[in-house]
Amino acid sequence: MAEIQPFRAVRYNPDVAGDVSLHICPPFDVITPQLQQELYDRSPYNIVRLELARRGLSEDPYEQAAETSQLWLDSGALKHEDEPSIYVTEEVFEYQGQKLFRRGFVAAVRLEDYDQEIVLPHEGTRSEWVADRVRLMEAAQSNYSPLLVIYRDDLRSSVGNLIRAIAGGEPTALFTPPDMPQFRLWRVSDPGTIGVLQRALADSEIFIADGHHRYEAALRYRSGVRAEREVGHDESINFRIMLMVSFDEPGLITRGYHRLVESATDDEIAGLIDSIESMCELEEWTPPAGQTTAEKIEAFSTALGERKGDEVIFGLYGKEPGMFQVARMKAPPATDSALENSEYSRLHSLIIRPVISEAREEQVISPHHDAGLIARQIESGEARFAMIMRPVPLAEFVAIVTRGWRLPPKATNFYPKPPAGAVIQQFGDRL
Repeated sequence: MAEIQPFRAVRYNPDVAGDVSLHICPPFDVITPQLQQELYDRSPYNIVRLELARRGLSEDPYEQAAETSQLWLDSGALKHEDEPSIYVTEEVFEYQGQKLFRRGFVAAVRLEDYDQEIVLPHEGTRSEWVADRVRLMEAAQSNYSPLLVIYRDDLRSSVGNLIRAIAGGEPTALFTPPDMPQFRLWRVSDPGTIGVLQRALADSEIFIADGHHRYEAALRYRSGVRAEREVGHDESINFRIMLMVSFDEPGLITRGYHRLVESATDDEIAGLIDSIESMCELEEWTPPAGQTTAEKIEAFSTALGERKGDEVIFGLYGKEPGMFQVARMKAPPATDSALENSEYSRLHSLIIRPVISEAREEQVISPHHDAGLIARQIESGEARFAMIMRPVPLAEFVAIVTRGWRLPPKATNFYPKPPAGAVIQQFGDRL
């Protein structure tokens, strides 16, 4: 049974911090060093100083995040809400030439072990990223970015209709950052309205769309605290803030999560190329003229299209200098498993794993969605080539998740990612 609760959030106080649009940032795992510096320069209150302790600029970035957070609270730049609330959200963005809206709500959701089959994962995780988030929670006693999760609305779309009605009013806060989707926030503290949401979703499964590392970090942190002391049932460390979006929401978009080959030895690169050439038929793709490399990668990704049936297709950029190639896997072993049929699983099990051990994969294969970063890495020689992936179809996602299976790490790329800093969860005795 999913337990959804309001929480007493911490939010930016514009009277002290100024323009709140300058203070939010993407979640930690998609911030490049270049973007990190841009965010630092954008505002002295940008939440990247707290969210990205992993690549902080001090000797102890986690303690630095904690100290900075307390300074902002003491100065009034950050302020606790007066009462527990949930937050209806609306993200406005463009995708493939269309203006889209994605509505949902942020609430505190009780942490559940995966074997309870209430909160359902679909990806593996990387241990060092989980450990990084645990260290940040230990030091800062806070969560700065909500997970993105998906739920099933009822046949009458009662939750969706309620959210749309709330989003028709004047927003509590409006964020218009220069390089992220517009983000609107409506604070809801009315117990009756909150109760409708709680009852409607009480029997729902919650599917993690984005945030597996942060969720597993929350479970690990809770376990660590429980080992040291008794934890009250309603203590805030039993909950994690999540942005909840319906499966039926039109703005629920998935993109490909590409694989960049970097930090590989000559033998590993040669082995990967041999594996690709033996398992796949390759066909050159000619990009439109007059585009930057990043634009060509984006166009290539679009040209690969959507997956149909059990075909396994991915793109290659840079295997041959400056060349784009479509890789079509030759008849892979037949299976009825949605997990094993996944393009990401096929790529990892049949092409990557025979050459790159699991222990080495984290160093050699780097997941990225940013075409600009991929272009820069390859053109600078920091990476050898990229495998351009198609999105996981939503039906395939559901088939995998509901069976308790796990895709390779960073296989799904739901867009946009909820920003860090719009609402903050700070731990305390109660929500």
